[in-house]
Amino acid sequence: MVAADGCVRSGWAYFSVTHHVLGALGLYAMVGALLGSLATCLVWLEWHLLGRRLVANARRARRLRAAAFGVVGALASMSTAIYTFSGEHVARTLLGRVGPIAFMLVAGSITALGTAALLVALRLLAAKRWLSFWLVVALFAASGALVVWLDLTQYVALYSRIHTILELAAALLLGAAFALGLHALTVRTARGEAIVRGLGALGLLWLFAFIVLTRIRVRIDDWLRHVWLEEAYVGRVLRRVQVAEEFLKAPLHWPGLHMSRVNRVRERFPLGAPRVAAQWLEPRAEDPAFAAQIQALRGQKRGYNVIVYYVDTLRSDVANDPHVMPHLARFAETSLDFRSAYAAGSDTLRSLPALTGGNYDVTVTPDNDLLRVATIAGYDRQLVIAKSAREFIGKLRPDFHFDRTTDVEDYPKEMQVWGYGAQQSTARPIVDRAIEFLGTRTHTSKPFLLWLFNFDQHNWHELDTPYVEQLAEKHRITREDSDQSWRYRAIAAGIDAEFGRLVQELEKRKLMENTVVLFVSDHGEALGRDGFWVHSVFLWDQLVRVPLLVRAPGLGSRRITERVSLVDVAPTVSRFMLEDPDMRGYQGEDLLGYLLPNHPPRRLPLLLTAASKDVLVRVGLVDPVRDWKLVLSFEAALPELYDLGSSDPDQENLAEAKPKLTLELLRQLYHGPTFPRSGDDFDVRDTKEQRARAAAEASAESAQH
Repeated sequence: MVAADGCVRSGWAYFSVTHHVLGALGLYAMVGALLGSLATCLVWLEWHLLGRRLVANARRARRLRAAAFGVVGALASMSTAIYTFSGEHVARTLLGRVGPIAFMLVAGSITALGTAALLVALRLLAAKRWLSFWLVVALFAASGALVVWLDLTQYVALYSRIHTILELAAALLLGAAFALGLHALTVRTARGEAIVRGLGALGLLWLFAFIVLTRIRVRIDDWLRHVWLEEAYVGRVLRRVQVAEEFLKAPLHWPGLHMSRVNRVRERFPLGAPRVAAQWLEPRAEDPAFAAQIQALRGQKRGYNVIVYYVDTLRSDVANDPHVMPHLARFAETSLDFRSAYAAGSDTLRSLPALTGGNYDVTVTPDNDLLRVATIAGYDRQLVIAKSAREFIGKLRPDFHFDRTTDVEDYPKEMQVWGYGAQQSTARPIVDRAIEFLGTRTHTSKPFLLWLFNFDQHNWHELDTPYVEQLAEKHRITREDSDQSWRYRAIAAGIDAEFGRLVQELEKRKLMENTVVLFVSDHGEALGRDGFWVHSVFLWDQLVRVPLLVRAPGLGSRRITERVSLVDVAPTVSRFMLEDPDMRGYQGEDLLGYLLPNHPPRRLPLLLTAASKDVLVRVGLVDPVRDWKLVLSFEAALPELYDLGSSDPDQENLAEAKPKLTLELLRQLYHGPTFPRSGDDFDVRDTKEQRARAAAEASAESAQH
């Protein structure tokens, strides 16, 4: 099973092969001993209830014993059978009623057939018909290999319960082949039985040590922390071990997989009560003299127009490359260029709400969210967005809402796109629509918030290849067929050209004198690091370092190297809209404070989150003063510590070398607002407000009935 897992696992160059193999074999040795013990008990029970009573009639014994284990197989598949046919549409049909019974009959029949073959093999071995015996053993091994192949390569998108049945079937088939081989060893050699018993004793000893010694489980968690990217067999088994470990502690009060992982963190480290620290909840307070200096920088005028040029999935290093994005480089010469800006998460659903809300708790939309401040200030709120992005964001983040939204088609009508897959570039038409909007403005018009949501960079791998090749040739982007990142850079160059066109139009219309322009991204892209090409899941700097540039009247230009966060955008921009906006609840800083000499240290650390399949899997913290980054993986329940001053900040985990610092930062993270305290905190697709609305609607409907 470990070998089968290895055949479908990529990225071997990015983790210790020795640790992977030792950890996986140790894990499977424990599971093998456990399943072997359970199988022994089952066979012993069947023998005493049925088998020994039928010794005199061998043929009848084989049939009845096979049928008995067939019943066991059918009953074991019952929950999966019911679940498979419990869909909303299928459950109402005849198939929904007959399907579970048929499923159990098939599972039971296959189990009975396998048991009969095993009993036949034992009879052949007793008769020393070696050729026939080994043919049956080979049949078991080949059948197990076939099921493994189907499970890992052909039917990879089935229900997890179906995969569990396939995996168990493969384990039983391969286990039967090995068991028959070991049994043949006891028959053919005098020491065979002693060897097999010795192996069994070692297995039981390892099982006992694994259960009793927490250190062993922690070490295997550490060695196998990489398996979650490609879960395959080793990751599945490790997940089940984690579930079993927590479930057996409190069977009647098991909190579920996600919170059980949180409990493992609490058990391993002295973190205290799971409360949010007071500093995160206290109203944001500025020294009056410092606040007056910031106000002097901003001037007395309010109601500036605001343009947000938002590029989904743009890395900081690519944005800062003048060869790829020369227009942005020129824009930076006249702007505040924050070279060490961090997103609040490595995906849009965790980064965008933090940007507009100024708060790391993205499950709520605060009253002083930037879009709501614009409404209070009487702004005309306009969004120009790629259609596929609007459909995705509109469904999963409905509070990202404007007075008027202009969709730009980026895929044919006959296609179905959800998040990924749009083929048509929207960089140019988005700027075209923005320029058309600017043409409708007059000096008497009320101020506007214009948000350009560019999705081309997100779709860098899906955009039409001829278009990308044309961009690469036009902007002199070097192509390397073995490295697809040239596509990413070519698209970035195309976006940069359109941004330059927008800036030129603003200068031509003399709008820069009355407009705040923000260039920002929500997260980066891995582009092949550790075999990972997209975003989310991890908190590497390539995924959370983003460009952040602000150009505002009277502020001039400055390159700021201090570490800042996208939660700083809302408290900064809202003060350009209103004279005295509500600053309560903001966990970010006014970015203009970094222009002042001897500005006070940042009040709060920078927080990071990452998800896999929309479920929270990692949280992180950046200490902006000491330049350390802490990352906690819930799957491994182990913290990682990285030095942000090194050339590759995510290369070397220093958690074991600096345990005191690791624990200090882990406690700060634990008492921060991003650390999950309930199962609902792992999924932000349904916000607290959405859940509250759903509960209110359900209550109203119940009252009507």
